[in-house]
Amino acid sequence: MKKKTLAVLMTATLTVSCLAACGNSSDGSKGSDDKKDADSGEITLQVFDAHAYGLDEYAEMAKKFEESHPGVKIEVQHASNDTNTLLQSRINSGDIPDVFDVESGTAAQKYYEYAYDWSDEKEILDKFKETALDTGKNEEGKVMSLPWTYENMGLIYNKDLFEKAGITELPETMDELEEACKKLDAEGITAFALPAKETWVLQQLATHFMMDKSLDAEGVVEKLNSGDLKFEDMKNFQNLFRFLDLAVKYGPDKPLEIDWETSENMLANNEAAIIHMGDWCQSTLDSFNPDANLAFLPCPVSDNADDVTLLSSCNWTYIVNKDSEHLELAKEYLEYILTSEEGQKWMCDGVGAVPGVKTEMEVKGALANDASAYVEEDKTNGWIHTIEPNGYVDIVGPAMQAYMTGDMTAEQVTEEFQNGWVVQ
Repeated sequence: MKKKTLAVLMTATLTVSCLAACGNSSDGSKGSDDKKDADSGEITLQVFDAHAYGLDEYAEMAKKFEESHPGVKIEVQHASNDTNTLLQSRINSGDIPDVFDVESGTAAQKYYEYAYDWSDEKEILDKFKETALDTGKNEEGKVMSLPWTYENMGLIYNKDLFEKAGITELPETMDELEEACKKLDAEGITAFALPAKETWVLQQLATHFMMDKSLDAEGVVEKLNSGDLKFEDMKNFQNLFRFLDLAVKYGPDKPLEIDWETSENMLANNEAAIIHMGDWCQSTLDSFNPDANLAFLPCPVSDNADDVTLLSSCNWTYIVNKDSEHLELAKEYLEYILTSEEGQKWMCDGVGAVPGVKTEMEVKGALANDASAYVEEDKTNGWIHTIEPNGYVDIVGPAMQAYMTGDMTAEQVTEEFQNGWVVQ
């Protein structure tokens, strides 16, 4: 998931500055041994953050950390666009942030050589849910990063528009999805506002059609890696193209011009009935229309209702640079934004998601709460796209766009998926 906010359409640097000399930890105790920068008389902690939801809450959270740490300035680069490119550029130039976040899984592993090892920090690790911590472990089982929030991904639908079209039951098969589109169209309602301009959205959409529930995400990836499974043999993969056909037929005239923001705006303001996204977009949907009546629609992928998918994972993870000049402060800051009351407010209220940390705080997000019922009933599956080969999105996303424009056939796109799956 790449996440962006209405106010941030390009990479921005948010510098939240503060007042005097370093000392207090997040719980008010004396802490860091870090030295001040010689020229300015203050410490600047550099943070790279890929999220762009809940930015107001993030700024307030960082400000409070500064206020409790006189002389510390938190400098945050919010890079929700071109996240991987920008972070890698900083790594390559030696400008490694003190704290930075990446997607869990394959993406995170290539940064573990720079990561502080939390494995012996039992007091801190005990604050997190075990399944969330698992997403930040390396092959040796060491905890190299700390989890952010659980995120759920699928189709999101506008309940009011479904009611207007007379759709009383959620579609669970491809035929039922097509019938729902026809009913919406008959009422003059745009069925789909798929953000097809975003290759990452298309990549994530495709994983629903790759999923074999008997294997779950890791099992599918393992079989693809070993060569035991081919895309052309996946039982539901060809239905991806039927889905894209529906999105084109019952969507805007120029589907590849629909970006994430336009998609979410249309859904929230009753201009489209269905998008593909995750509950990370809750705060943006609320900013467009806080009264929008929305819920998850598990993605139909076949003629079997049992195959519908809602995908769930603790997807983003934070790394502390082990070579940071302000290592103890960096560790303290990360612990603060993930486990403190202010941090939990950011995640539960600002973003509206369920934190990876143990919490009793109520989650504001309607979508996250909606998804929780599926999670509790064991009706979700893991995320494939975070454990795909690095760079895969750069291959499959454009290929799916080319299919939607008629420049590639389903057979050619399937071949692109297969040829692009190169195990690192």
